[in-house]
Amino acid sequence: MQAINKMLMHRFARHGLLTTVFFMLLITVWSLNLEFLISNRRKNAQERYLEEQKQYPSVFSHVVSTLDRIAVPPSHDSRTILEDPRFEGDQGSKIPRIYRPYPDYSSREWQNTHRGSFVPCEGPRGKLLNESLDDQVGVYVGVPDEFPSPMFGSHEAVGFDDQVSFDRYTRYGAYGLGEDESYVSNWRKPSKVKWNEVDWSDLQRQCYDRNAARFSQKNDGLSKSKQHITPESRTAVLIRTYVGKKYTENDLHAIRSMITELSLQSGGEYSVFLLLHVKNSELPIDQDEVHQKVLEDNIPEEFWNMTILWNVPMVAARYPNLDHNVIDVHHAQWLSVQHFALQYPDFDFVWNWEVDARFTGHHYEFANKVAEFGRKQPRRGMWERNARFYIPAVHGDYDSEFRKFVERIEDEAVWGPLPIGPMPTNDREVFGPSPPVPSPRQDSYAWGVGEEADYIGFLPIFHPIGTDWVIRNEVSGYIGDVTPRRASLITHSRLSRRLLLAMDAENLAGRHMGSEMFPVTAALHHGLKAITAPHPIYSDKNLPPESVDKWFNSGVNGRAGSTKNSPFSWGRESRFKDVSWYYRANLPGRLYWNFLGWRKEGTGGKLYETLHGRVCLPSMLFHPIKDVRPDADSTHYQFDFELGYVTIQ
Repeated sequence: MQAINKMLMHRFARHGLLTTVFFMLLITVWSLNLEFLISNRRKNAQERYLEEQKQYPSVFSHVVSTLDRIAVPPSHDSRTILEDPRFEGDQGSKIPRIYRPYPDYSSREWQNTHRGSFVPCEGPRGKLLNESLDDQVGVYVGVPDEFPSPMFGSHEAVGFDDQVSFDRYTRYGAYGLGEDESYVSNWRKPSKVKWNEVDWSDLQRQCYDRNAARFSQKNDGLSKSKQHITPESRTAVLIRTYVGKKYTENDLHAIRSMITELSLQSGGEYSVFLLLHVKNSELPIDQDEVHQKVLEDNIPEEFWNMTILWNVPMVAARYPNLDHNVIDVHHAQWLSVQHFALQYPDFDFVWNWEVDARFTGHHYEFANKVAEFGRKQPRRGMWERNARFYIPAVHGDYDSEFRKFVERIEDEAVWGPLPIGPMPTNDREVFGPSPPVPSPRQDSYAWGVGEEADYIGFLPIFHPIGTDWVIRNEVSGYIGDVTPRRASLITHSRLSRRLLLAMDAENLAGRHMGSEMFPVTAALHHGLKAITAPHPIYSDKNLPPESVDKWFNSGVNGRAGSTKNSPFSWGRESRFKDVSWYYRANLPGRLYWNFLGWRKEGTGGKLYETLHGRVCLPSMLFHPIKDVRPDADSTHYQFDFELGYVTIQ
């Protein structure tokens, strides 16, 4: 009995010890967890974001994006991709094809829906472009194996071909890249061009003249069956530049490619201009001698005759009611675009194109698919969809699941022109249409489908009120802090003539907003169709989709704006450092430098390509791309708050 009691006492003692140890461990874990929660609570949202993103290494340090790694899709049947006869008999993924993402101008469908016929135009080599292989863009079918998915948007959503890649020779070889190299594998060098003898303005004018019947209202020479067909719209592309800019070889290649692919190959559907800002406001640029001297000092000769000069006094003279404090290039860069629209009324749309933007794909595919995307979008819910980053892994298909997601979590408050407050009705003409039904709930996503977008941008059209975005309060002539407004960065965008005339009317009345707010807010107030194109934006940080949504759609109801934790707020914009499209981002300067054959951040360059093959990329939109030289520092952009600047609240 004594032995049994002793054994029981040992058991109870051991059980008690275990219980004590268990509770001590529990208290320790609870204390550590409490300490972590308290510590985490002390950190602001941006600190927590920075802590999380540090867990993820650089994506593109480990991606080998070269021709040797191209994964050919099982099937890719596209009429826009043609065999290149210069490679007759050669096969394989490293053999480029010709890429022509244009309408089938010879098809019965195209001819029956257009007033005039398509007439091929002459290119810089003196040949008709439909007969010159040297003037074509090349493409590879497939993308490099394990190439990452975009963080925002997708090729599929906006309509880009997601199964093709480009290298520097297929992309820019037709425009002078590599013309002095002796031999390049898997590439046929085009005939050399004396570029300083090319007059791109004259080529564009001749091309338009050949195709004028397509764009004219006149019925002269048209059959009765075609007289009812609406003329094709025309679009101007304004490449914004400035006095003192030094043009690199890549700048020249990029501008030549835009003219050829957008204007000449399309038969004049587009016209490309350089919009040159003359910073000296005292210079009489309307005088012929002064005008010519400015051109000779600042613009390569081949582009002289397609360059439009402007300065602030010239474009601001029309608007005496504007506060003089908002009349400068930073606060009112749209004055020059409005001035152009008034001087050139034949253009239905105008691209405000940043000179430091690049598209690795084909420019016509870019502009055409973006416009087509805008045309397909319904007006119902567009402001709510625009207000957030589209993340496919979170939101699903853009035109079905994403649409329903937004409908479920947002009150569809914007339906037609948005009233801006107690202003006399005769003081303000509204440029947009009235809704066909009183409530968006009564519309089956039909209103607006088939209507051209008045504004197309490439980042969310967000709510600046409630954020710490630096220019959210740059409002002049309106009713102040409560004026409804939206914003969209970067100003690289397409605007309709209708929107530009609405902006002109607002400025005539003395009303204005900061450059990143003015066009989208004018569209909001006037009931015009504004769209964010969900193009593929890549990141060097592979954050989980739910984290991306948390840090970039951090506002009310999952918007990108409306709260201080918005990624657009002061002190939080560094979330964009690792992406491929923002006004200060470091990924573009890495990937594009590698694309051009240069070493940057440990990848790319001659030795790298000897080991792995030539760098290639799918269609990607980059910004910023500045000072394009091999040794330029293109990957260390910083935001103003990081440089010690202080914002004025």
